Amino acid sequence: MKTIYLRRTLFNRCPRCGEGHVLKNLFNRHDNCSSCELTYSREDGFFIGGIPISYGLICGLWIVPLLIAWMLEWLPKDWFLGLCFGGVFVFPILSYHYCQCLWLGLYFVFAEHEMPERGKDSV
Repeated sequence: MKTIYLRRTLFNRCPRCGEGHVLKNLFNRHDNCSSCELTYSREDGFFIGGIPISYGLICGLWIVPLLIAWMLEWLPKDWFLGLCFGGVFVFPILSYHYCQCLWLGLYFVFAEHEMPERGKDSV
């Protein structure tokens, strides 16, 4: 299991070469690596795997800390509900393509044999 693929995608880099970018900007993704020509999409619907990653990040980094702050009475109920609903609607919109990038790296960590060699990317 090579975790280098996930580490590269954490920094928006191609999982194979680590040079090209996966994301163009916050709302768009490249189809291929500009350096090694790796095709990012493996099959139709491949990037749906970014949805559970987005959900996990929302729960782990947004909802749980807010819930703890509310339970410790650091936040009034109105603020808690407002921040929860605001984050639940805004965070997925802002992070979905980045979560697709993370999904790409996570996929190759567990399916290393699927990583095509340079010059043989025919998926």
